[in-house]
Amino acid sequence: MPRDYYEVLGVARDASAREIKNAYRRLARSHHPDVNREDPEAGRRFKEIQQAYDVLGDTAKRKRYDQFGHSLEEGGPPPGAFRFEEQGVNLGDLGGFADILGDLLGNRGRRAAGRPGAGSGGFGAQPGPDVEVALTLSLDEVVAGAVRDVTVTVEDLCAACAGQGAERPGRACPACAGRGRTRRQQTLRGVKIPPGAEPGATIRVRGKGGKGLHGPDGDLLLRIGLREHPFFKPVGDDLECEVPISLAEALDGAEIPVPTLRGVRPLRLPPGTQSGQRFRIRGYGLPNRKSGAQGNLVVRVQVVVPGGVTDQEKRVLRELASRAGDPRAGLWQPGQ
Repeated sequence: MPRDYYEVLGVARDASAREIKNAYRRLARSHHPDVNREDPEAGRRFKEIQQAYDVLGDTAKRKRYDQFGHSLEEGGPPPGAFRFEEQGVNLGDLGGFADILGDLLGNRGRRAAGRPGAGSGGFGAQPGPDVEVALTLSLDEVVAGAVRDVTVTVEDLCAACAGQGAERPGRACPACAGRGRTRRQQTLRGVKIPPGAEPGATIRVRGKGGKGLHGPDGDLLLRIGLREHPFFKPVGDDLECEVPISLAEALDGAEIPVPTLRGVRPLRLPPGTQSGQRFRIRGYGLPNRKSGAQGNLVVRVQVVVPGGVTDQEKRVLRELASRAGDPRAGLWQPGQ
């Protein structure tokens, strides 16, 4: 025999309709299968709570339950009692059920209110859930944009119960365990990623999330990550790289080729270039998705000291070094 419905909701037999509704809201929120996905008993408890509120939340049903108890569900009222025919229940009479779903779904209900067509289905209208996917891009894709196929797991309305979560009031749908939704994997073809999608950004693709119930479908949220590049390091909208140069190029100046994401570009070094000196090539960085401006390429040169130097060459180098003076003169010292 089912548990006493007052016991299920944890209320006294003389509880008011508001107390019963509040108890139902609290328990349904706490025991909903969406909140307890790892608990195999959550569906059973939620069904039991629904059944209890289906009866105690309806004035006429509660009166009959107080009079006859569970015997109504086990073959009708006792001998001599009146007979009645169970009528279909208007979902509006369930009071808090739609509110419970809104609480469980968080701010999606509020988000739906601002969308065209939201709530057009009347009672129980729910937008579809958003789907979040991590997407890692290469630097080339950040610069030029990309078209990707994205595999996602989305939530559809349960075909067995049309997203209601119940075959009939008080009877959880066995196909979805009362959730009203089923999950499936799908591949979205040709999702466009605009140029300038920086790491950590979110790109929203409208209507590619879970199915809505009398409301708009959810969105696909692409969380952008960046694949490490072997040569370039992104710093904001700029790209940084390090290019080796010879001692002769540093002394005399030279025009050297520098790799960029748009091909090789020449860079002119002035005579006396120092190791570690930085040069800026404008417009060869990353595009800014908001402003449309292009960042710069910052090139740091590193003088390569040759190996196998002869004694005569070392004497020449020492003479050059002596002319330059102490390179560490004026360097910060402890205690200053």
